[in-house]
Amino acid sequence: MECEMAFNDDYEHPDSLEYILESVLMPNDDSLEFKHLAEEYNSVLLNQCSCHGDCEKSEICPHGSQYENATVGRELLLKKFSKPVVECNDLCKCSKNTCSNRLVQYGPRKNLEIFDSPVYGSKGLRTKEKILRGAFICEYAGELLTTSEATRRLKINEELGCMNYVLVLNEYTSEQKQQVTIVDPSRRGNIGRYLNHSCEPNCQIAAVRIDCPLPKIGIFAARDIPAWEELCFHYGGEGQYKKVNDGKTCLCAAATCTGFMPNTEIGE
Repeated sequence: MECEMAFNDDYEHPDSLEYILESVLMPNDDSLEFKHLAEEYNSVLLNQCSCHGDCEKSEICPHGSQYENATVGRELLLKKFSKPVVECNDLCKCSKNTCSNRLVQYGPRKNLEIFDSPVYGSKGLRTKEKILRGAFICEYAGELLTTSEATRRLKINEELGCMNYVLVLNEYTSEQKQQVTIVDPSRRGNIGRYLNHSCEPNCQIAAVRIDCPLPKIGIFAARDIPAWEELCFHYGGEGQYKKVNDGKTCLCAAATCTGFMPNTEIGE
Protein backbone atom coordinates (compact mmCIF):
# COMPACT_ATOMS: atom_id res chain seq x y z
CA MET A 1 0.00 0.00 0.00
CA GLU A 2 1.48 3.33 -1.05
CA CYS A 3 1.33 6.57 0.97
CA GLU A 4 -1.50 8.04 -1.08
CA MET A 5 -4.98 9.31 -0.23
CA ALA A 6 -7.73 11.03 -2.20
CA PHE A 7 -6.80 14.70 -2.59
CA ASN A 8 -8.80 17.72 -3.66
CA ASP A 9 -6.20 19.70 -5.61
CA ASP A 10 -7.30 21.74 -8.63
CA TYR A 11 -4.11 23.77 -9.03
CA GLU A 12 -1.75 23.61 -12.00
CA HIS A 13 1.85 24.62 -12.74
CA PRO A 14 2.64 27.59 -14.97
CA ASP A 15 6.00 25.87 -15.55
CA SER A 16 6.73 22.89 -17.77
CA LEU A 17 7.05 20.09 -15.23
CA GLU A 18 4.82 17.30 -13.97
CA TYR A 19 2.22 18.45 -11.45
CA ILE A 20 1.71 15.91 -8.65
CA LEU A 21 -0.82 15.88 -5.83
CA GLU A 22 1.59 14.65 -3.15
CA SER A 23 5.19 13.45 -2.81
CA VAL A 24 6.27 10.41 -4.83
CA LEU A 25 9.37 8.25 -4.94
CA MET A 26 12.37 9.21 -7.06
CA PRO A 27 13.20 6.79 -9.91
CA ASN A 28 14.71 3.50 -8.74
CA ASP A 29 18.51 3.62 -8.88
CA ASP A 30 18.91 0.03 -7.58
CA SER A 31 20.76 1.21 -4.46
CA LEU A 32 20.28 -0.17 -0.96
CA GLU A 33 19.45 3.37 0.15
CA PHE A 34 16.59 3.53 -2.36
CA LYS A 35 15.35 0.10 -1.26
CA HIS A 36 15.12 1.34 2.33
CA LEU A 37 13.33 4.53 1.21
CA ALA A 38 10.85 2.51 -0.86
CA GLU A 39 10.16 0.18 2.07
CA GLU A 40 9.24 3.15 4.26
CA TYR A 41 7.15 4.70 1.48
CA ASN A 42 5.14 1.50 1.05
CA SER A 43 4.79 0.76 4.78
CA VAL A 44 1.56 1.35 6.68
CA LEU A 45 1.15 2.93 10.12
CA LEU A 46 -0.86 0.54 12.27
CA ASN A 47 -1.54 2.77 15.29
CA GLN A 48 -5.11 3.45 14.18
CA CYS A 49 -7.64 4.81 16.64
CA SER A 50 -10.84 3.19 17.92
CA CYS A 51 -12.58 6.49 18.57
CA HIS A 52 -16.13 7.20 17.54
CA GLY A 53 -16.97 10.66 16.26
CA ASP A 54 -14.48 13.46 16.98
CA CYS A 55 -10.98 12.43 18.12
CA GLU A 56 -10.30 15.87 19.63
CA LYS A 57 -12.89 15.08 22.29
CA SER A 58 -11.56 11.58 22.92
CA GLU A 59 -9.21 10.89 25.82
CA ILE A 60 -8.01 7.60 24.33
CA CYS A 61 -7.07 8.66 20.80
CA PRO A 62 -3.46 7.42 20.24
CA HIS A 63 -2.80 10.29 17.85
CA GLY A 64 -3.38 13.05 20.41
CA SER A 65 -5.13 15.46 18.07
CA GLN A 66 -2.97 18.47 17.14
CA TYR A 67 -5.78 20.46 15.54
CA GLU A 68 -8.44 22.70 17.02
CA ASN A 69 -11.50 24.42 15.59
CA ALA A 70 -11.23 28.13 14.85
CA THR A 71 -13.24 30.42 17.10
CA VAL A 72 -14.92 31.85 14.00
CA GLY A 73 -15.78 29.41 11.23
CA ARG A 74 -15.19 25.67 11.03
CA GLU A 75 -11.57 25.73 9.85
CA LEU A 76 -9.09 23.46 11.66
CA LEU A 77 -5.93 25.09 13.02
CA LEU A 78 -2.63 23.53 14.10
CA LYS A 79 -2.13 23.92 17.86
CA LYS A 80 1.66 23.55 18.06
CA PHE A 81 4.39 23.63 15.44
CA SER A 82 6.96 21.93 17.67
CA LYS A 83 5.40 18.45 17.68
CA PRO A 84 5.11 15.95 14.81
CA VAL A 85 1.49 15.51 13.76
CA VAL A 86 -0.20 12.15 13.21
CA GLU A 87 -3.57 12.32 11.49
CA CYS A 88 -6.27 9.67 11.55
CA ASN A 89 -6.41 7.52 8.42
CA ASP A 90 -8.52 4.94 6.59
CA LEU A 91 -7.77 2.28 9.21
CA CYS A 92 -9.20 4.40 12.03
CA LYS A 93 -12.67 3.82 13.45
CA CYS A 94 -13.54 7.52 13.74
CA SER A 95 -15.93 9.23 11.37
CA LYS A 96 -14.37 11.01 8.40
CA ASN A 97 -17.23 13.50 8.46
CA THR A 98 -16.82 14.58 12.09
CA CYS A 99 -13.21 13.78 13.09
CA SER A 100 -11.15 16.96 13.55
CA ASN A 101 -7.86 15.11 13.27
CA ARG A 102 -7.95 15.00 9.45
CA LEU A 103 -6.69 18.02 7.53
CA VAL A 104 -3.56 17.67 5.37
CA GLN A 105 -4.95 14.49 3.79
CA TYR A 106 -7.67 16.53 2.05
CA GLY A 107 -5.22 18.61 0.04
CA PRO A 108 -4.31 22.31 -0.19
CA ARG A 109 -6.61 25.15 0.79
CA LYS A 110 -8.61 27.05 -1.81
CA ASN A 111 -8.00 30.60 -3.02
CA LEU A 112 -4.25 30.38 -3.48
CA GLU A 113 -2.68 32.00 -6.54
CA ILE A 114 0.64 31.60 -8.32
CA PHE A 115 1.75 35.05 -9.46
CA ASP A 116 4.77 37.05 -10.61
CA SER A 117 6.27 38.35 -7.37
CA PRO A 118 7.62 41.91 -7.70
CA VAL A 119 9.69 41.41 -4.53
CA TYR A 120 11.58 38.36 -5.72
CA GLY A 121 11.42 38.81 -9.49
CA SER A 122 10.15 35.25 -9.84
CA LYS A 123 7.02 33.19 -9.44
CA GLY A 124 5.50 33.31 -5.95
CA LEU A 125 2.41 32.09 -4.11
CA ARG A 126 -0.17 34.38 -2.46
CA THR A 127 -3.57 34.07 -0.85
CA LYS A 128 -6.76 35.66 -2.14
CA GLU A 129 -8.40 35.53 1.30
CA LYS A 130 -7.38 35.98 4.93
CA ILE A 131 -5.67 32.96 6.49
CA LEU A 132 -5.76 32.36 10.24
CA ARG A 133 -2.68 31.42 12.26
CA GLY A 134 -2.24 27.65 12.28
CA ALA A 135 -4.31 27.08 9.13
CA PHE A 136 -3.03 24.53 6.62
CA ILE A 137 -1.89 25.98 3.30
CA CYS A 138 -0.44 23.16 1.21
CA GLU A 139 2.07 20.33 1.18
CA TYR A 140 5.62 20.90 -0.04
CA ALA A 141 5.42 18.00 -2.49
CA GLY A 142 7.98 16.58 -4.87
CA GLU A 143 10.20 13.57 -5.37
CA LEU A 144 11.35 11.81 -2.20
CA LEU A 145 15.12 11.45 -2.51
CA THR A 146 17.86 9.39 -0.94
CA THR A 147 20.75 11.37 0.53
CA SER A 148 23.02 10.19 -2.29
CA GLU A 149 20.60 11.28 -5.02
CA ALA A 150 20.02 14.64 -3.35
CA THR A 151 23.77 15.25 -3.18
CA ARG A 152 24.13 14.29 -6.86
CA ARG A 153 21.34 16.62 -7.98
CA LEU A 154 22.64 19.52 -5.94
CA LYS A 155 26.08 19.14 -7.49
CA ILE A 156 24.59 19.17 -11.01
CA ASN A 157 22.44 22.21 -10.19
CA GLU A 158 25.49 24.06 -8.90
CA GLU A 159 27.51 23.23 -12.01
CA LEU A 160 24.68 24.34 -14.32
CA GLY A 161 23.72 27.37 -12.24
CA CYS A 162 20.17 26.05 -11.74
CA MET A 163 17.89 26.92 -8.83
CA ASN A 164 17.76 24.40 -5.98
CA TYR A 165 14.36 23.36 -4.63
CA VAL A 166 15.62 20.56 -2.38
CA LEU A 167 14.19 20.71 1.14
CA VAL A 168 15.55 18.59 4.00
CA LEU A 169 13.33 17.85 7.00
CA ASN A 170 15.22 16.69 10.11
CA GLU A 171 13.30 15.16 13.00
CA TYR A 172 14.86 14.79 16.43
CA THR A 173 14.16 12.93 19.66
CA SER A 174 16.06 14.28 22.68
CA GLU A 175 18.30 16.22 20.26
CA GLN A 176 19.23 13.02 18.43
CA LYS A 177 18.38 12.93 14.74
CA GLN A 178 15.82 10.18 14.11
CA GLN A 179 14.69 10.65 10.52
CA VAL A 180 15.58 12.71 7.49
CA THR A 181 13.08 13.35 4.72
CA ILE A 182 14.33 14.97 1.50
CA VAL A 183 11.93 16.40 -1.10
CA ASP A 184 12.79 17.86 -4.51
CA PRO A 185 9.95 19.49 -6.53
CA SER A 186 12.15 20.64 -9.41
CA ARG A 187 11.00 17.87 -11.79
CA ARG A 188 7.70 16.83 -10.25
CA GLY A 189 5.99 19.01 -7.68
CA ASN A 190 2.97 21.03 -6.59
CA ILE A 191 2.22 24.67 -5.70
CA GLY A 192 4.38 24.42 -2.57
CA ARG A 193 7.46 24.94 -4.73
CA TYR A 194 6.45 28.56 -5.36
CA LEU A 195 6.79 29.74 -1.76
CA ASN A 196 9.77 32.05 -1.54
CA HIS A 197 12.14 32.57 1.40
CA SER A 198 11.69 35.33 3.99
CA CYS A 199 13.74 36.19 7.04
CA GLU A 200 10.40 37.13 8.66
CA PRO A 201 8.13 34.38 7.26
CA ASN A 202 4.37 34.18 7.55
CA CYS A 203 4.42 30.39 7.10
CA GLN A 204 6.02 27.49 8.95
CA ILE A 205 6.58 23.80 8.26
CA ALA A 206 5.38 20.79 10.26
CA ALA A 207 5.91 17.05 9.75
CA VAL A 208 2.53 15.37 9.23
CA ARG A 209 2.07 11.60 9.08
CA ILE A 210 -1.11 10.03 7.80
CA ASP A 211 -0.75 6.41 6.79
CA CYS A 212 2.98 5.67 6.45
CA PRO A 213 6.24 6.39 8.33
CA LEU A 214 7.38 9.06 5.86
CA PRO A 215 5.90 12.44 6.82
CA LYS A 216 4.27 14.92 4.53
CA ILE A 217 5.89 18.36 4.71
CA GLY A 218 2.92 20.52 5.64
CA ILE A 219 3.05 24.30 5.28
CA PHE A 220 0.94 26.19 7.85
CA ALA A 221 0.30 29.87 8.58
CA ALA A 222 2.69 31.10 11.29
CA ARG A 223 0.47 34.14 11.94
CA ASP A 224 -2.73 35.66 10.61
CA ILE A 225 -2.14 36.47 6.94
CA PRO A 226 -4.23 39.13 5.16
CA ALA A 227 -5.62 38.64 1.65
CA TRP A 228 -3.19 39.18 -1.25
CA GLU A 229 -0.07 38.78 0.91
CA GLU A 230 2.67 36.62 -0.54
CA LEU A 231 3.28 33.35 1.32
CA CYS A 232 6.87 32.65 2.43
CA PHE A 233 8.76 30.42 4.84
CA HIS A 234 12.31 30.53 6.22
CA TYR A 235 14.55 28.21 4.21
CA GLY A 236 16.87 27.78 7.19
CA GLY A 237 14.13 26.23 9.29
CA GLU A 238 15.65 26.83 12.73
CA GLY A 239 17.34 23.43 12.69
CA GLN A 240 14.22 21.37 11.98
CA TYR A 241 14.08 21.78 8.23
CA LYS A 242 16.17 23.53 5.64
CA LYS A 243 16.05 24.25 1.96
CA VAL A 244 19.50 23.76 0.52
CA ASN A 245 20.89 26.91 -1.10
CA ASP A 246 24.23 28.38 -1.98
CA GLY A 247 24.30 31.64 -0.04
CA LYS A 248 22.71 33.83 -2.73
CA THR A 249 21.56 37.37 -1.96
CA CYS A 250 18.25 37.47 -0.07
CA LEU A 251 15.56 39.68 -1.62
CA CYS A 252 12.92 39.49 1.13
CA ALA A 253 13.53 43.11 2.32
CA ALA A 254 12.36 42.24 5.85
CA ALA A 255 13.49 44.48 8.69
CA THR A 256 15.63 41.64 10.08
CA CYS A 257 16.88 40.39 6.69
CA THR A 258 20.37 38.91 6.92
CA GLY A 259 21.13 39.86 3.32
CA PHE A 260 21.82 36.29 2.26
CA MET A 261 19.85 33.10 1.72
CA PRO A 262 20.55 30.34 4.29
CA ASN A 263 23.64 28.41 3.25
CA THR A 264 23.29 24.83 4.46
CA GLU A 265 24.38 21.39 3.37
CA ILE A 266 22.81 17.95 3.43
CA GLY A 267 24.23 15.93 6.29
CA GLU A 268 24.69 18.87 8.67
